[in-house]
Amino acid sequence: MRILLLTPEHPSQDPSGRGSPVGRDVDGLANAYMARGHDVRIAVPCYRSNSSQGWTRVSSLRASFLKTSESEIRVHSQWPSVRMVCHPLLERPHPYLDENGWDHSDNALRFAIYGASALLDCATEGWMPDVIHGHEWQSGLGILYASHHLADLLGCPKLLFTFQDAAFQGLSDSSWAGAIGLGPEWLTAERLEFWGRLNLLKAGLVCAHHCTTPSKHYLEALLADHHGYGLEGLFRTLTNARRVTPVTPGVDVDFWKVPEQSRESPDALLAWKQECKIELTGSEGPLLVFASAFRPGKGIDHVLTLLPDILKMDVRVGMVGGQGTEARRHLEAVAGAHPHKILLFQKGDDTLKQVLSAADFLLLPVTHQPGGVLYARSMAMGTPALAHRMGAVADQVVPCPKPHCDGYLFDDLAPDVLLKQLRKVVHHLENRAEWGEMCLRAAERDFSWDRIARIYLEILGF
Repeated sequence: MRILLLTPEHPSQDPSGRGSPVGRDVDGLANAYMARGHDVRIAVPCYRSNSSQGWTRVSSLRASFLKTSESEIRVHSQWPSVRMVCHPLLERPHPYLDENGWDHSDNALRFAIYGASALLDCATEGWMPDVIHGHEWQSGLGILYASHHLADLLGCPKLLFTFQDAAFQGLSDSSWAGAIGLGPEWLTAERLEFWGRLNLLKAGLVCAHHCTTPSKHYLEALLADHHGYGLEGLFRTLTNARRVTPVTPGVDVDFWKVPEQSRESPDALLAWKQECKIELTGSEGPLLVFASAFRPGKGIDHVLTLLPDILKMDVRVGMVGGQGTEARRHLEAVAGAHPHKILLFQKGDDTLKQVLSAADFLLLPVTHQPGGVLYARSMAMGTPALAHRMGAVADQVVPCPKPHCDGYLFDDLAPDVLLKQLRKVVHHLENRAEWGEMCLRAAERDFSWDRIARIYLEILGF
């Protein structure tokens, strides 16, 4: 089967090959599709001229329905599955926002060029996809063109559209409609119109055969009044038509995993984690870790509020990331006064893996996290999460004291409630038999991209 992935972000755009979380997720999914024997292409936009250095132009093309010049398709031997769409309008200092933090005024045209070019590239080479899987609002117009303008040319493939956060909708002035090949029939509330503007997220939602959200918990929130960012009605329509399914993102289980011999028993796992802890901290005492982003809604404010109480507990606190933030500077001052209680680490997957290997549990008091996978990375390292019941973590964690539990969930972020939960977990650590069983259940969960790829194809009837 041939599968085309449309994604606004991918490691190939980054000269270091690292890329964003969204890009790494799509790359992980692509690898899972290929491992199952499918022929995969990944189409990405080129946002900076240095991103395409070393890439070879293979074609120039232009969609007849777009009022713009030709774009180029480039390839690279290091990324054999990737096709990079290059056009002067795509290149910006920030790919989506201007210097004032607003959406670029011509985003509709920019991502129309990207979507249409990616599809025409397939058609001109005779590489007809069976599935086109678009990610985020930037691929919405690509899904629209595949369902209408270029459907016959492409052979009417199955269309899947995935988004992580409905707060990001790609809004543009409706005056761009003609330039991107859309007649007045598209400027209705049932299609792309949104309070007088064009909504590129709606393009994917309306035109795909099926859509996916990152979690059941998040989908339920989108269906509620005032929680769907103005799209509650559309999400209800999709739900009633059974055209939307929660699918939680996966993780790279070849990287995020405990050694095989540590899976033999709870005691073996705890012994390995204790070795990791002594190597990292020089101590055997309980280690709590906070590694979410140091920005509003990601929990750092709750951690700082509770820090005086945490310092009185029999637990050390590892903090990962946050360089350059006011919160990090505050923590550096606290760590200077309490060097044996507060441990600060630089951001990076290798560091995070080392810290999670040593940690007893992960604290995740986020207020908005539709599909984050930090909890899954932590569990894969045998480290249960203490998390706010939010988004994907609410779907995936089996909370204590349920049978076969593998973590903790709480519903209230009030400081006294959160402190009570923390004390409960630290107390639970003393029961090494139960704790070891919980850690092993967490480590044995399947968060692989192979499982996610299988779910996506089953949704489309393959």
